[in-house]
Amino acid sequence: MARKNKSAEAGQRLVAYYRYSGGSGQTEQSIEGQRRDCMAWAKAHGLTICHEYIDRHISGKTDNRAQFQRMMQDSDKGAFDSLICWKTDRLARNRYDSAIYKSRLRKNGVKIYYAAESSVDGPEGIILEGLMESLAEYYSAELSQKLRRGIRESALKCKCLGGYRALGLTSDKDHNYVIDESQAPAVRYIFEQYAAGRTAAEIVADLNAKGVRTATGGTFNKNSILRIITNEQYIGTYISRAHNVRVEGAIPAIIDRELWDKAQAMVQKNKAGRGVKSKAANYMLSGKLYCQICGGAMKGICGTGKHGDKHYYYACSNHTSHSCDKRNIEKSFLEDLIVSATAEHILAPGKLEQIADRVVQVQEAEQHIINPEKEMLESELLECTKKQDNILRAIEDGTDSARLSSRLRELEEQEAALRYRMESIEEPPAAPIYSRDQLLFMLEQFRRAADEQDEIYKQRLVNTFVHDIYLSDDSAFVQFNISAQEKEKSTTLESVVLSLNGGDPDGENPDKSRLPAGFDRVSLGGDGGNRTRVRKEVHESISGCSLSTTFPLCQAGKQADTLVAS
Repeated sequence: MARKNKSAEAGQRLVAYYRYSGGSGQTEQSIEGQRRDCMAWAKAHGLTICHEYIDRHISGKTDNRAQFQRMMQDSDKGAFDSLICWKTDRLARNRYDSAIYKSRLRKNGVKIYYAAESSVDGPEGIILEGLMESLAEYYSAELSQKLRRGIRESALKCKCLGGYRALGLTSDKDHNYVIDESQAPAVRYIFEQYAAGRTAAEIVADLNAKGVRTATGGTFNKNSILRIITNEQYIGTYISRAHNVRVEGAIPAIIDRELWDKAQAMVQKNKAGRGVKSKAANYMLSGKLYCQICGGAMKGICGTGKHGDKHYYYACSNHTSHSCDKRNIEKSFLEDLIVSATAEHILAPGKLEQIADRVVQVQEAEQHIINPEKEMLESELLECTKKQDNILRAIEDGTDSARLSSRLRELEEQEAALRYRMESIEEPPAAPIYSRDQLLFMLEQFRRAADEQDEIYKQRLVNTFVHDIYLSDDSAFVQFNISAQEKEKSTTLESVVLSLNGGDPDGENPDKSRLPAGFDRVSLGGDGGNRTRVRKEVHESISGCSLSTTFPLCQAGKQADTLVAS
């Protein structure tokens, strides 16, 4: 009988998500391979996949995937209890999206399993997953750099690199740019009309009415006109922004410099009347921040002041419906408070050693995970050989018959097929094992001085170490991805309570009566007045390490009192 995974309980409503990226090397076989492994895993753990979500030819770098979004909506409705993917990168290749959507699934009570990777339960697994995503990002960037090196050599020779070609330009057999005389008149017409003061809309109407088409065969729009007007290839300049190559006079020019300058002057004139679009704000606590009053998720909002400047806040999602009276909180103040508290609590040398020890334990547990397909085949093979032994004993006892002999041959053929399938299984490459010193080194990379903490660093710190935050009008209850004590079926997470108004939190044991049910909260620091002693020790351990750094708990003179784990 196949060994059951304790985390996969019978009766769960299990769904599967499959995805493969676009490209000539990606085919429907990718889906079939993922389905086979996921179904084998489910069978080995006594589960049945009741529904499948499939996205084809879509990269995991974007969350704009129809079936993926449908799956997330179904999760919000409680349509399933658990989800299986082939590997963690099937959900997302973007680390920010991965953290947000996994947090949303877990908030909905959904367990996530992987058929070709280990499914690590508990907060330490989340930390390990964050470290692995960071390493994967590094190796992906390194590989991309190696692949682009050869392409850059072609760019330095001003060769056409393939892909999109601008209207009016093509390439010869040696990949040199040449003018396409069938399209070049349209390019000259666009520049002449735009330089004369005609609008992009008027030029689009003329071209489409005459049946002229873009380089890709589509109709023109205002954006395509602007792309042509600002493309320096038309005055003979070779540009490859991806490889930082720019060479003037390297390709044949379709228009002269005088016409180009007139068109650019008109571009600047038209831009002068348009406002600059502001960059969208990054709400780094999204997916982890909840209202302590009603339990609803808190979202990022912005407003414009009377002087026209933008202000950014976090607001309870139920506030607009008037079902919750939680006040909004200023975005940068709360984010700085959470980041600083996380850095102070997590990045002390003693705490980093504790995390490294637990991650080592997680890695050791992963080594005992058996390939689910191989486990299933071994179970079927054992059952097959048992049946053969039973028939052979019956024959030896004199109960021979044509029917028994036929059944024995069938079982022998089944055994041969099972052994062939087992030999054909390709074992996935072993996951890298990191020593305690290597883990400590990676964790140490999170320690930075205050002036080195950019937005990317802060987002990574929150994604890796913060489990969730429950916010009242006076305090923030922060849980980290570190277990404080083990229980039979649940893990208590280490947490701190931060004051939002410059005073003390609600005593050594703050009121947690309004926190959502199902969470085992703990206020660390203990009783008997030892909170000050522990906080002092944490400050001393930070200042005494080789990368001496201090982390103020909030900005602009606002003080936050933290309860730190003893």
